[in-house]
This record gives sequence, C-alpha cells and structure tokens, in this order.
Amino acid sequence: MSMTIHQMRIFWAVSQAKSYTKASKMLGLAQPSLSQQISKLEDEAGSKLFNRIGGKIQLTDAGQFLYKKAELILANFEETEVGLKEFSDKTRGIIKVGMLSSVARNILPSTVKIFSEFFPNIEINVLEVAPAEAIDLLYARQLNIAVVAADSIAAANLSFMENEVFTDPYVLAVPKSLDISNKKSIKDLGLKQQNILKSTILFEFGSQHKKRIDAWFKKNIIDVKVLAYTRSYEVALSMVEAELGVVVLPALTAVVGSGRSYNVNLYQTNILKRRLVALTPNQFSKLEPSKTFIDSLIKAGKKLSLPKIIGTPDLFNHGIELNEKNL
Repeated sequence: MSMTIHQMRIFWAVSQAKSYTKASKMLGLAQPSLSQQISKLEDEAGSKLFNRIGGKIQLTDAGQFLYKKAELILANFEETEVGLKEFSDKTRGIIKVGMLSSVARNILPSTVKIFSEFFPNIEINVLEVAPAEAIDLLYARQLNIAVVAADSIAAANLSFMENEVFTDPYVLAVPKSLDISNKKSIKDLGLKQQNILKSTILFEFGSQHKKRIDAWFKKNIIDVKVLAYTRSYEVALSMVEAELGVVVLPALTAVVGSGRSYNVNLYQTNILKRRLVALTPNQFSKLEPSKTFIDSLIKAGKKLSLPKIIGTPDLFNHGIELNEKNL
C-alpha cells in the first residue's frame, strides 16, 4: 500500500468540506485532479471512502476510520516538518495568517514588531479573508493561524485551539453631520436625517452576527430598509461617510490605523461584544514559531485602543443585551 501525504491532505479536505468543489477551492487544485487522487486512494485502501447521498458527500465506515487516522498522520507529519526546520539555518520559515483587512491593519503592525524580536527571519504571509474562508483554509492546511470573531463561526466547526486576542463593542456608525446624541425620538430629526437613519448597510458573512444586527434594527428603528449588502467594513463606512445610511459594526473596524478613524460618529449599542480569537491546529499551538506569534497577537491586542464612542441615544430602546439566547 503506497498512500501519500498529498492524498491524505486531499482526503482530509474533502471530508471537512463535504464537497469536491469546495475542497478544490480550499486546496487550490483542479477538481478533476482532486477526484483522481481520491480514486487512487480508494484503490490503495481497497474500500470506498465516500458515498453520494442526495447530492451530498458522506464518509463510509472505511472513510470514518481513515478520517480519524488522517488527522493524526497529518498532525505528526506537519509537526515533524516544523521541528526539522529548526535544525536548518538555510530554511526560511513562513507563518501563514488569515484575517479580515480591518483586523489586519490594526493588529498586525504591533504583532509583527513583537514577533520579529524573537524570530527575525520568519516570513509573515497574510491572507485577508472572511472568517468562513479562514476556517476552510485552516482545515486545508493552507493557514497556520486564523484570527476571526468567535461568534462568526458555528461552534461545531471550531475544532482548533482558541486564544482570545481582543474584545470590542458593536456600535452604530452614522454620518458626522447626523447628531442623534440628544434626540428623544426619531421624529425629532429632519426628513433627510430620518431617511439616512432608516437606511442600513448589512453584511453577508456570519449568520449569528446578521441575526443580532437585524434584531437590533427592528427593535430600535421603525421602517428600516436595507440600502446595500457588503462583505467589507471599509465599503460600509465609506457609504456612511457619504451620508447614504448607517451601519452597525465592531468599533475597531472604524479605526483606519495609527490612531486615525473614519469620519463618522459611533454610538454605543447593547449588542453582545465581538470576541476576536486566534485559531490554530492543536498540534501547532505549542510549537514554535506559531506559539510566539499567538503570544505576540495577544500582547498586541492589549495595546489596541478604540475610537471615541458616544453613549446610547435616548431615541433607541434600552433593551437587554442581544445575544444568541435572545434571538
């Protein structure tokens, strides 16, 4: 039997993605090549590893057995690779990190500065990706570390070591020209200002996040309408600056970097705070250089400062904190 590590990685990715198409994107391989490697692996194993039921891929009994072993095989192999690199002066190590650009621009400069004091020759490869994509890349062994919001990923998918990096509140961003701090009712605003406040920008990623934002708007603003959907905090804040509407987002996303913020007013909400966490495969959590990079992220997180946040306006209802249990 001559199974290869390459085949193990493909099998693991397909098992996690439950889709050849998604696994091919995770691994950056053409789907025919991926399917061919799975067929070869099944020939070597002498058993079928996947069944197609109702258009979905499910592991067979043999596949379930191999799935449990594949994690150990890949973990041991990758741990060995990392360990051997420590003995080679000629090998330049690489850490691959995935996170949103709004997080990267605020936390990475300080992180890299701290990390470089211990590992000056390690190359940092940053992928600016949405949380779900970062998780897929972790499963596909394309990332060493992913920094994501803990509530943006289903708990069942988080089979990684988790370290908290930073916590920030969700705020309502409104145009600088729209001062609602002393307003008792939305009717106290002019018609144009009312239209701006009722025009919202929503995000397409994170189902729990979307539920909480929808619930907050329904509770606090009557006749709300969706102006646009976006996957980018930067785009949303640019629309707010242009006086097109308002958006609820984590406070840190309004920081451009180096103490500079978007030209908007930020108002406190009662939505459950965002927890940014660093996720890494268990076998790397205590191995260098991943361990020191995570420690550097945590230290950099403690140095982060939030932009000015104004207290919750009276025109909003003061309800209980919105979290998953309230939805």
